[in-house]
Amino acid sequence: MSTVFYKYNPHTLNYERVYPSVKQRVWTVFRQLAIGILIGIILFAVTDHYFDSPMNQQLKKENKLLLTQYQILSKRIDVNEKVMEELQQRDDDLYRVMFNVDPIPSSIRKPGVGGVNRYEHLLTLHNSDLIISTTAKLDMMTKQLYVQSNSYDELTELIKTKEERVKNIPSIMPLAAKQKKGISSGFGMRIHPIYGNARMHTGIDLNADPGTPIYATGNGVVESAGWDSGYGNAVVIDHGFGYKTRYGHCKEMKVRPGQKVIRGQKIATVGSTGAATGPHVHYEVIVRDKYDNPAKYFFMDLDPKEYEQMLLEAENR
Repeated sequence: MSTVFYKYNPHTLNYERVYPSVKQRVWTVFRQLAIGILIGIILFAVTDHYFDSPMNQQLKKENKLLLTQYQILSKRIDVNEKVMEELQQRDDDLYRVMFNVDPIPSSIRKPGVGGVNRYEHLLTLHNSDLIISTTAKLDMMTKQLYVQSNSYDELTELIKTKEERVKNIPSIMPLAAKQKKGISSGFGMRIHPIYGNARMHTGIDLNADPGTPIYATGNGVVESAGWDSGYGNAVVIDHGFGYKTRYGHCKEMKVRPGQKVIRGQKIATVGSTGAATGPHVHYEVIVRDKYDNPAKYFFMDLDPKEYEQMLLEAENR
C-alpha cells in the first residue's frame, strides 16, 4: 500500500492531498530498487562467506580429498625411491661386479627432468608446490626405471653367455706352477731395472728357465704375435668381453695372428727378448683398455691360501 501525503493550505485552512510528480515517482522507485539491490548484494556476500552452498561444499570436499591423495602419492614415491636406490646399489656393487661390468654413472641413473618451464602450466593450480614436486619425483622415477630395466636386459645377455665368458676370461697362470721360479716384479709403480726411473709396471714378471712353455690363460683369438718394442717377442690374445692378455719377452712364438686358442694351449716359450734382464714372461691383463693386476686372475690354479699368498707377493715386489 502506497503512502498518501497531505499538505496544509493556509488559504483554505484545510489539509490537501499532495500528488507527486512523475519525476518524483521515478526517483522513488529507483531509490527503492537501489536499496533493495544493495541489501541483496550484502546478504549474498554474507551468506556466501559464512554459509557454503551445496556445490561449494562438494568442491571443497573434492579438493581436500585430492590434496590428501597427492600427499599420499608423494610419500609412496619417497618409499619407492629408497627401494630404487637399493636396487641400483645392488646392481652396481653385486650384479655388475660379478660380470666385471662398470657401474652405471650417476649422471645416467639420475638425469635431469627438463628445463625450468617444464611445470609452468601447473603453477596456476591450488597447492601447486605439492603438485609440481610430486610430478617431478614421478618423472625422475620413470627415467630411473627405464635405465634400470636396460641394465637388467644387459645382465640377462651376460647370463646367456656365462658359459662362454667362463671359458674366455683369463683365470690361470701363464706358466705351470712347478716351472715358475717366483715373481721378479709385481703390478704397480717400480724403479725400472734397465732405465733406472720410476715407471708403472703394467703386468707381472714370472721367472722361469728359457724355453719353458707359456700357456694361454683363456680362450680367445691371437691379436698379434711378433716383435713389440720393449716387450720383445710378444703375443696378445683377445678373449672377448673386454679382456685381453699380453705375454712378453718370449723366446719362440707358437701361434700366429688370427689363430683361435683355448685355455692351457701352448702359445710361446720363456725368453729374455726386448727390455729384459733375464728369462721371464711379462704377463698383462687388460680389461676394457685398462691394465689390471694379473695376480687377481690366477684363482683357477690356486687354492684360497695360495691365491692370497700370490696377491701379497705380487703387491710387494
